[in-house]
Amino acid sequence: MLHRRPSAWASVLALAVVCLAVSSCSTAASSTTTGSGSVPTGSGIAPPAFLHVVQPGGAGPGAATGPGGTDTAYLADPQGRQVLLHGVDVVGIQDNFYAGGDGKPALYPYDASAYDGRCPSDSSREDEFPVCEVDASSGPWVSTAPGSSNDLAQMRQLGFDVTRLAVSWSLLEPTPGRYSTTYIDRIAQYVSWARQQGIYVILDMHQDQYSRYVLPAKGQALPAGCTRSTGNDGAPAWAVFTAGKPACALLGESALNPASAAATQAFFQNQTVPGPQGQSPGRGLEDHYIGALASLATRFSNDPTVVGYEIMNEPPVGSEAALPLADLYTASSTQLYPFYTRVIEALTGVRDGRPTCPVDQPTSLSGSCAYPALAHVDRQSMFYEPLGFRNLFDFSPQVSAPFSSYPNLVYAPHIYTHVFTADASFLGIPPGTSPYPPTYDFGYATALSEAQAMHSAVFVTEFGNPPSEDSTVLAGMTQAQQMALVGGSLWAWSGNTTDKTLGSCWAVYCRYVGRSDLPGHVPTAAETLLSSRVTYLSRVTPELTAGTLLSYSDDPTTGSFSMVASDPGAVTRGDRSGETVVAVPPRVHGPVAVAGRAVLDTVVTRPDGSRMVYVAPTGSLTGSASSGPRSDRYEIAVGSPPGSVTTRATQQAAAPLPPIAEPEARAQLESALATLAASGSVAQRGKVAEATALLGTLFGAGPDPNGTG
Repeated sequence: MLHRRPSAWASVLALAVVCLAVSSCSTAASSTTTGSGSVPTGSGIAPPAFLHVVQPGGAGPGAATGPGGTDTAYLADPQGRQVLLHGVDVVGIQDNFYAGGDGKPALYPYDASAYDGRCPSDSSREDEFPVCEVDASSGPWVSTAPGSSNDLAQMRQLGFDVTRLAVSWSLLEPTPGRYSTTYIDRIAQYVSWARQQGIYVILDMHQDQYSRYVLPAKGQALPAGCTRSTGNDGAPAWAVFTAGKPACALLGESALNPASAAATQAFFQNQTVPGPQGQSPGRGLEDHYIGALASLATRFSNDPTVVGYEIMNEPPVGSEAALPLADLYTASSTQLYPFYTRVIEALTGVRDGRPTCPVDQPTSLSGSCAYPALAHVDRQSMFYEPLGFRNLFDFSPQVSAPFSSYPNLVYAPHIYTHVFTADASFLGIPPGTSPYPPTYDFGYATALSEAQAMHSAVFVTEFGNPPSEDSTVLAGMTQAQQMALVGGSLWAWSGNTTDKTLGSCWAVYCRYVGRSDLPGHVPTAAETLLSSRVTYLSRVTPELTAGTLLSYSDDPTTGSFSMVASDPGAVTRGDRSGETVVAVPPRVHGPVAVAGRAVLDTVVTRPDGSRMVYVAPTGSLTGSASSGPRSDRYEIAVGSPPGSVTTRATQQAAAPLPPIAEPEARAQLESALATLAASGSVAQRGKVAEATALLGTLFGAGPDPNGTG
């Protein structure tokens, strides 16, 4: 996600051409079981356990199937229960771009001691508040009120169980070959806060436009139509090699920065870094980056709170051309995924039949040998993204194929339907009238296809929109996640904005800061929890499902909820390590009911008012799922859901969202452009004509390498 400039990806296409609770129930497994009344109050929070990816397959009783009964891989806990993570992105410990910060240090301190029982002042020039947990020494049940500076407790109270923490290469390796233990200690402090609240952490190596140290050279004349522009975040200053390209925004669009594109090209070519190698495993840019990731993995590989490592945020395309664009199929196949393979080899030791590269030449751009092992990751996941251009299309112009045998792979696309997709950001078509993407679940259906081809689970590490669009866009995105049975992480947790109405703040908590260009200015406005974010994000979630999660649905206004699952095996009632667990946030009230082949064990009300529902499946009537209506199916309802919610859950259980392959998705895009080219305003037709012509660059001159739809 590009900070402060959320429409930048779109401009790439423009130029490219483009509380009642439950305590008792019946033990009759075949009848509906319901509970209401008072329940025991539990104060404990289960610490995170290692998660792993399950590849569906096999036959017979107990054979694993993915969400919806499909062949999509999924995250599971040590007992094999399907895990559905529900999260938010956190940016407050990153080395961000800020107004007037060209080449200057990060605004917020990154020494953990600055956050022990206190919180640094918010800065009007930063995107996000400092990330704090000032009452961590008091245990998990602390104030969650706005302004409490207990960020992780506030997240837990809203129902988030995972955070994607953006970290910066520039702070991990401020000088070549020296990995900062001070910064890693700050990350570890955050991880400890998350562990206390029972929240998982994805460590995200974040970058946007390669680096905020992509700076215009003093006295350098800029080409006509290219205005001064820097990068945003990512690489340290010493890792920026721009081949003399100007740091500017073509046609005023910051995402089209020739210097950033050239620096990215140097990275994927593993350009040699002058000077001592230090702790880096090699002398090239990729080597230094891989070493930075390995420094994180060495610290956290034995910590189950860290569910995994996201290798790179919204990977850009490297280019030294005048217009920094490239064939996306070729770039992903020859640069991005081979790089991912090297990272995974280094962190996990997976060889895939190749000899290990020489220690003095660890990188093989040809793939003839495997990167030397630098860490021992074997119980955490590797999260990987497609090229960032996917945001424009809601599918990935790439050849999706296996690229590593490491078993714990999670495909992590970003989905910004009708926000960054070209219909809204370039053509200006309102979501309600847009012909493409055809639905909010389209981007999820294509992600399922891409992940299945790469033998990976799916977790969307970014989605979001301005709050003025919550009732349409955020409502559509969250319902699409339900249909796809895919977890996601909202961009972002907290945000400073110069918009008094908070309408441009994409976060859950927002603060009006006045002017953002005043050094030393401390915002005085109170932080505000956006009510629409609570409506669409603080929802009942099937966190752990024994057997197979077939569907779930809810009414976002009341929170009432219905889910359908199946399990041919039985779980002993009271065995909470094996039962289905449904998390109910404090805002959702009403009874819990269980029907079918399961019984309600108990509902625990926690001190913050949230509830944890424990349900024990009783197994199939015949010992296995029948070929007709499933005899091992069970349903859970919270808050007396209306018929529309239960019907939707039933229908989705019967007809899971089908994956959409890349050729079909591309054909739909091209068909929509053809339709728009023959209709609409003259101005719109002109934009469509430009976009259609320049898709030849992004998609390549030849036919779709995946075949035709």
